[in-house]
Amino acid sequence: MQKIRKTYKFLLLLFPAVLYFSYFPVITLGHDETMNFELSMPLIWLVLFDIVALVLMGLQKKLVLFVQKWIYLLFPVFAGLSIIWSDNILRGVLTAGIMWALYVAVFATLALKDEILNSNFQQKMLKAFLGASLIVCAWCFVQCILDIVGVGRECSLLCRGCVSAMFGFPHPNGFAIEPQFMGNLLLAPVIVTGWMVLKHHTSNLKFERSKTLILYFVIFTVTLFLTFSRGAIYAFGVGLVFLTVFVLVKNGWGKMWKRVVMVWALMILSFALTLNVQGILAELGPTNDTYVTAVTKVLNHLSLGIIDLREKKGEVPVDMDVPVVIASFETVSSETVVTSEEEVFIKEDAIFDGYVEESTEKRKMMTDNALSVWSSSFKNVMFGVGLGGAGRAMQEAGLIDNANEIVQNQYASILLEMGLTGIILLVVLLVLIVKLVIKTPINSLLLTLFVVYGVSLFFFAGLPNALHIYLMPAIIYVMLENKDRYDTIKVIKNK
Repeated sequence: MQKIRKTYKFLLLLFPAVLYFSYFPVITLGHDETMNFELSMPLIWLVLFDIVALVLMGLQKKLVLFVQKWIYLLFPVFAGLSIIWSDNILRGVLTAGIMWALYVAVFATLALKDEILNSNFQQKMLKAFLGASLIVCAWCFVQCILDIVGVGRECSLLCRGCVSAMFGFPHPNGFAIEPQFMGNLLLAPVIVTGWMVLKHHTSNLKFERSKTLILYFVIFTVTLFLTFSRGAIYAFGVGLVFLTVFVLVKNGWGKMWKRVVMVWALMILSFALTLNVQGILAELGPTNDTYVTAVTKVLNHLSLGIIDLREKKGEVPVDMDVPVVIASFETVSSETVVTSEEEVFIKEDAIFDGYVEESTEKRKMMTDNALSVWSSSFKNVMFGVGLGGAGRAMQEAGLIDNANEIVQNQYASILLEMGLTGIILLVVLLVLIVKLVIKTPINSLLLTLFVVYGVSLFFFAGLPNALHIYLMPAIIYVMLENKDRYDTIKVIKNK
């Protein structure tokens, strides 16, 4: 029993670091016409954690909780049943497997919380969480530096659409497959440290501790902006609004306004710092972009073209003596539009000069496709096309060419694959979870996490690269829930 407990705690400490390695390294096992078969470190961790947690729950006679809490399992049970009428049974089975593994992990974490509810281990978890986040943020800056000095993607691990040739400055993806997932991974440390700044005003802390906590928040926020992921940045903005409104309503303006002003000032400062970093990277990078053109591009892209401070240019003459790489347009993700490369001879300009409307239109088109197939029959409306069947259903309807394309919207994807029945069961599940969360001492933090992750799911769909969305709230709950026994700020060391 003692060895199992130690292994369980060890895996919990590994959790934050492992999540950041969602694509590098990856074990490729092949592919079919609808998906790639890959094993990542988070998936391997999830399987190991479930095995150890189930053994520990069995030894403590807690497995009966799965039966007692049956109402929470209605959604995954229906998702599994929908495989029966899916046109892509293999993808459905694999998706259901990951879904059930996530449920086991969350259930086990909450059922076994007494194993870790002591200040020493909770502080170790918090240190691991913040430490891993800081290291990955440092790597993101290293990626940018490697790119502007000419180091290839095989060393920098930048995705194809992340390099300076796209916007004139790099936007890092860390160890994730794309910047949108790197940005999404940073939402938890940004929100947690922002919540801690709100919870612990600087006047309540020794100066050094206060300074370090603020520094953490700024570093995480700057790196989030640096990923240039609109989905993650928008989700962060909505989450920060929700958090500040929640604490003001709960605690009153007179008591909290200074803390709220501080957090928003730090956020604005972080954005300004990021604009400067992106401008400097463009100035030093391999394209013709300058500090000014980079800053105006950022504002134009993040505002969806509304803010346009760019210089108006005429036709740029072609210089047939300078080889550069350009790309054809096809959406790879919600953030980047690049797929194939060919070498031609033109002037060395960045490919995009501002807002990339194609990425937004592609996402909207895929959502429209999903809704079109969903509404095409009574069976689809009520029960969907079956788990894993979205891509093939849209292909058979003649709306897409490749069945491996996914709906870039998790909610539209669930509606297409599980119909109104699945949506209703999902809403029931979320209501039950929110009712539990409201009763916790850290309800403001957990509800904010739900909001930011909920907003981010409008920008992509799928499980393998987004395990943190479903696991992180439970881990943060057991990491910070016992606030009355210890001060979470103790983890911030005196310098």
